[in-house]
Amino acid sequence: MRECRVVDDDPWCRKCGAEGVPRDTVTRPLAHEPFGHRPTTLLVRVRRYRCGHCRRTWRQDTSKAAAPRAKISRRGGICWALTAIVVDHLTVSRAAAGLGVSWHTANTAILAEGKRRLIDDPCRFDG
Repeated sequence: MRECRVVDDDPWCRKCGAEGVPRDTVTRPLAHEPFGHRPTTLLVRVRRYRCGHCRRTWRQDTSKAAAPRAKISRRGGICWALTAIVVDHLTVSRAAAGLGVSWHTANTAILAEGKRRLIDDPCRFDG
């Protein structure tokens, strides 16, 4: 396991615009590119804030690392899995085992990333 932190602060309330105060931190585990033949898990420390004006709480934005509610990191994990399937001809089961996630989680992420990169790209046929 590797521990990471979100770099960008996000102290402004999205509801009323007031500045929030740091409340505590939570960790978000993300499957990442394997190190050797072992799965790597990133523990991302995410700061939670609380608005003193409207009492709303929120977390720092982690959308650069992974999509909301995703279990696999965007750049390391999903890219590695897609490359493993397309270039190295691994099965989804082997990619899931390499990432340390379930088959369903890996399959859903790989299909979504493949569709985004290979099918939805408007320039894919440009020379």
